[in-house]
Amino acid sequence: MSTTADWLLDPDIAYLNHGAFGALPRAVGEYAVELRRQMEANPTGLLARRLPGLLDDVRGQVAELLRADPDACVFVANATAGSAAVLTALAPMLEAGDEVVTTDHRYGAVGIQLEALAARTGARIVTAHVPLDAATSTDVVAAITERFTSRTRLLVVDSISSPSGFVFPVEQIVATSHERGIAVLVDAAHAPGQIEVDLRALGADFWVGNLHKWICSPRAAAVLCIADRWRADVRPLVPSHGYPAGFQPAFDWTGTLDPTPILAVPAALAFWSEYGWERMRGTQRATVDDGAASVAKALGTSAPVADEFRAAMRIIELPVTLGRETGLRLEARLSNDYRVEVPIMQLHNRSWIRVCGQVYNDGADYDRLAAALPELLETEEGLETDG
Repeated sequence: MSTTADWLLDPDIAYLNHGAFGALPRAVGEYAVELRRQMEANPTGLLARRLPGLLDDVRGQVAELLRADPDACVFVANATAGSAAVLTALAPMLEAGDEVVTTDHRYGAVGIQLEALAARTGARIVTAHVPLDAATSTDVVAAITERFTSRTRLLVVDSISSPSGFVFPVEQIVATSHERGIAVLVDAAHAPGQIEVDLRALGADFWVGNLHKWICSPRAAAVLCIADRWRADVRPLVPSHGYPAGFQPAFDWTGTLDPTPILAVPAALAFWSEYGWERMRGTQRATVDDGAASVAKALGTSAPVADEFRAAMRIIELPVTLGRETGLRLEARLSNDYRVEVPIMQLHNRSWIRVCGQVYNDGADYDRLAAALPELLETEEGLETDG
């Protein structure tokens, strides 16, 4: 049984924002410290000679977890860096008037990347609206594919949305897209660890997932997996010594960096293997479901996502729509005055609180949020929509 003592988090904080940056188990943190000590004992020995073999070992373990081809996998700093590498590689293949479809659940940084891609290529970004109260996977797939046209070249879709916690039926989405000859980039920032992943079965063209969120390695660490047909085209944004040697060597060395976050991934995998992956996911899901219901009841609102599309993150509607600055101010007050860490999200013209469930959380964390929010919303000035 994992307790707060097993984590480096401040035990006085109700930490309900695991999805933002992850959190570090104490054992993994200690392992990372030892790795860094070894590196500093002989930086040249580790970085110039041992690193390729060490990366291959980690790659094999990550590929096994994701049921992926190890040859498909490279490491990047984070999911944002991975999606940027893919979109940069695809830019020369797009013409003015081509279309890239995404959804209104996309991560903000990916939206910015798509806008930059459109400005560079003349392609058009098409946004599919996926309702939070979608009833079936068929409804979700239809909401996306009905935006496809003969000019659609790429779909960028989340595995688990950061703003909403919505788990997309990516297997069906990828299959349907491929039937139309459309490539798919899956932003799976939150998928590794939080849900089971089978990349061989999925068959996505591009898939990128963070390892420092739900796997709980040190940050920042992520894996980018690319189908064979695209590997000759995708390269890191920073060319360095391995660049001419091909796909994996190019990504394995992009200049001097601290490899500790990647090399500590096996310690994080061992932590969860000992806990039990199935047990971990069941605990996360039950904890966040109960907690979200408690907070929604206190607010007199709802957490609308259907059972089929839930994992370890939930959003609860606020009874008032907030502007961005007001939301940030309330987040800070929740942290400073109530010792609760939770983000306020803006989605579909409404404001939401996103809560996460991790094995270090318990009902008291959500109870603290449920007690704080009504009081805060009643006393805070300027809660009307401010743009």
